Amino acid sequence: MSDDEDSTPLEVQRIFGAGIKRKRIDFVPAGAASTESTRQPNPPTFTGDKYLSIVLKNGASSSELNTSNTKASNASESLPQHQLEPKGAVCEICRLPIKASDDTSTTSSKPHEASIAHQVCLQHSRPPSHLDRDRQGLKYLSSYGWDPDSGLGLGATGDGIRVPIKAKVKNDTVGLGVELRETKKGPEKKVELLDAKKVRKKDLEDRKKGEKLQQMFYGNDDVERYLGGG
Repeated sequence: MSDDEDSTPLEVQRIFGAGIKRKRIDFVPAGAASTESTRQPNPPTFTGDKYLSIVLKNGASSSELNTSNTKASNASESLPQHQLEPKGAVCEICRLPIKASDDTSTTSSKPHEASIAHQVCLQHSRPPSHLDRDRQGLKYLSSYGWDPDSGLGLGATGDGIRVPIKAKVKNDTVGLGVELRETKKGPEKKVELLDAKKVRKKDLEDRKKGEKLQQMFYGNDDVERYLGGG
């Protein structure tokens, strides 16, 4: 849109798509039918045949349905047991039969290779081990041919442990492998509850005991004789 058209009012501006040449469409005129359909008399129908034609959607009558069922039952009775069993290919990986619906020709159904039973039997790649490669123990075992990423344990057959032993904190000073005997603990002393009189008496005894010990350690015999206490 040019600058002149910006200033013009909306009712004067050209509509969108004006000036574009369009190709004319030539419509086919409707013609009258040249042939006339001839009506034929409908055969007599029964209610059962009408119901079967609606349900089965193939127009089969009751007599035809009974005849087909009789032939199928006679054919199944005449065949031996091993021929009645469905034959199908067996998967070499999961050892399960491959159904006819699992063929590659049918795109709507899921193929047999995508089933869970088949995927479980496949060999999948293992993630690398989480062990620290700088450990001295891992370096020692790797020098003797053990691969931590192989998923096998220690030993020649690979049945050993695959992860290090968890360390436990040892707080005592006893040697490794030494079992201590349990010491028998004596009966616990009962806590004696004292009243106010017994508390004062015990406090007086403790004070006298403390003064006696202080006299024994810090007392001087010469001073005691001089003061007349000896």
